[in-house]
Amino acid sequence: MTTAALRPKAPAVFWALGVLSILSLRAGPAAAIPDSAFTGYARDIGSGRLLYTEAHLVQDAGSASESRVVLYKCPRGDSAFARKRLTYTAMREDPQFAFEDARLGYIEGLRTVGGVREVYQRPDAAAPLRKRVVPQGVAVVSDAGFDEFVKKHWDELEQGKTVRFPFLVPSRLDYMTFKVKKHHETPIEGAPASVIRLNLSGLLGFFLPYIEVSYRKSDRVLMRYKGLVNIRDEAGDNLTAQIDFPARERGAATSDLAAVMNVPLLRRCP
Repeated sequence: MTTAALRPKAPAVFWALGVLSILSLRAGPAAAIPDSAFTGYARDIGSGRLLYTEAHLVQDAGSASESRVVLYKCPRGDSAFARKRLTYTAMREDPQFAFEDARLGYIEGLRTVGGVREVYQRPDAAAPLRKRVVPQGVAVVSDAGFDEFVKKHWDELEQGKTVRFPFLVPSRLDYMTFKVKKHHETPIEGAPASVIRLNLSGLLGFFLPYIEVSYRKSDRVLMRYKGLVNIRDEAGDNLTAQIDFPARERGAATSDLAAVMNVPLLRRCP
């Protein structure tokens, strides 16, 4: 295992590495709501072919004790091949998380060990675990904390302002500066939605791919994600997809997260 202090690096290979992972976004505003569940359908942007589905289970949503599990399921059947667990504190933009893809043996996450935060990553089952300490005082945005960041800066984004922030990139054991800005509005399921575009800050942001997340304007519920995702193909390269979160498949539900964490993961989808 390797460990060192976290420090910023040059972003030249960021998009080629496929490291952004923000697919566990919140189902609604920050106010506390009952346990809930919702589903995402990830499709190939070109052909529309279903790549996988996401089953999101949330406990104590909007509170300092919120936790959730996301199961990533094969396009055929109901079996999962990957899982992510998130736990929140009062610092909602920086949740701890642990992601595992059993097909590749890939893992990544952010955890606290002995009072110290560390980011870690392993590209496959045969590779050693890599990790770095996140220095105290570094206010990075991690994983689903991006959604909290958007909601916190919603008024600025609706006014057309550009907002920059440091985002944790586990595969690089580092954080990088991103920028977000409202790009346009579009109807989704008959309701107006704000499309927020995210890309790297600085000169490279003009040449590298971007990511778009669409929120329903009336209640800031995530409706669509489009761009690079944290799920990889058999070669280990990140997929690009459009993920839709249908409103009809959101609702209150009793979530036994402990049981979901014990669901066996497939090493290969049928």
